[in-house]
Amino acid sequence: MHEGAEGGEAGRGVAPGAGDDPHRVGPDPATAETLPPAAFTDPAFLARELATLFARAWLVAPPLADGRPLSDAVAAPEAHAPVDLLGRPLLVRRDAEGALRAFPNVCTHAWHTLAQAPGRGRTLLCPQHGRAFDGAGRCVGQRGFSPEAVPGFPRPCDHLTPLRVGAWGPLVFLALGAPGRDLDAWLAPVRASLEGLPLERLTARPHGAEVREVEGNWKLHAWNYMDTFHIPFIHRAPGGLADAVDLTSYRTELFDGAALQWAYARDPADGFDPAHVHARFRDPARPGRRVFALWWLLFPNAALNFYPWGLSLNVWEPVPDRPDRTRFGWLHWVLDEAKWAARDDRWLSAKTDAEDVAALAQVRRGAASGLAPRGRFAPGAEDGPHWLHRQVWLAVRGRTGAPPA
Repeated sequence: MHEGAEGGEAGRGVAPGAGDDPHRVGPDPATAETLPPAAFTDPAFLARELATLFARAWLVAPPLADGRPLSDAVAAPEAHAPVDLLGRPLLVRRDAEGALRAFPNVCTHAWHTLAQAPGRGRTLLCPQHGRAFDGAGRCVGQRGFSPEAVPGFPRPCDHLTPLRVGAWGPLVFLALGAPGRDLDAWLAPVRASLEGLPLERLTARPHGAEVREVEGNWKLHAWNYMDTFHIPFIHRAPGGLADAVDLTSYRTELFDGAALQWAYARDPADGFDPAHVHARFRDPARPGRRVFALWWLLFPNAALNFYPWGLSLNVWEPVPDRPDRTRFGWLHWVLDEAKWAARDDRWLSAKTDAEDVAALAQVRRGAASGLAPRGRFAPGAEDGPHWLHRQVWLAVRGRTGAPPA
């Protein structure tokens, strides 16, 4: 990732954290400081993130209330499903021609939710007063309303406001406002890394823990995800992730709004079929090496974890007014049934998840203690966490999708 000079600070001897913004994260990992602890505990900073960062980002749709992926609920033409995103009720629908559409799940008459459960039909009918909407969200009628009885009916505000929606593979993406990045360009490096993976064969697989609330601010979870230092300690040997991967091969690659981490498996049998990942991941000196996983972070709050058995999705959704809590969505899609059955033995899915959740509960206590200073970054080893902190700071300043001025 390349960033321009920041207001001429480079080379002027400006100290880390200096200036009027107490949340500033500088461009050089060697001199930058982390976001302050208050950024992880202050409701006002969370409100600022929701109004800026999350309002201008493509967001991976979280699981439905019943734990199912949204893509499964709207697979058929004229199917619709309600989804709660950042505390807001939304409705996603596949029209008769197969295109996805998204709207507020709020009737334009008296604000009742239009759908409380997935369904299917040519029109949407509000269960409170019977206002009807067609597949494009246009209001097409309601008892007592006509152009004669209510002059100008229907007005533009009587129709549902279209929201931006897109899809890739089994994932649905939503935007509450105008996103700062083009969806296809944002996903291009992810697609390129998996050029041989048959995404159309991925099948959703319930596992009983798709939606839960966990301790810690959403950024703490994303930070932990980008952190390599914790692996030999939190996921320690014997029997942990530190055993399963060759830590000397661990790499972090930074893109515009996305970051990739990957490593070779200690046992090549636990790695990808080379045909399923880009040729650049092969080691010409040791052709027998296999990639253990491709861990993609899509900024701000989604992680696409590709394993030889399939895809594991993490979504860390902020809970409005609760900076100390995160709504954690954890979905799985299976490519290889035999490897899926061995995921906890060979890829340590459940063990790694439990270790991370326990560690983040302790980090939350430290951040909220009033005793935590701002941290520093180890250049090279912590370029990923630095990138994440800086992306947050830039986004809350309104610079998502563009280099700093």
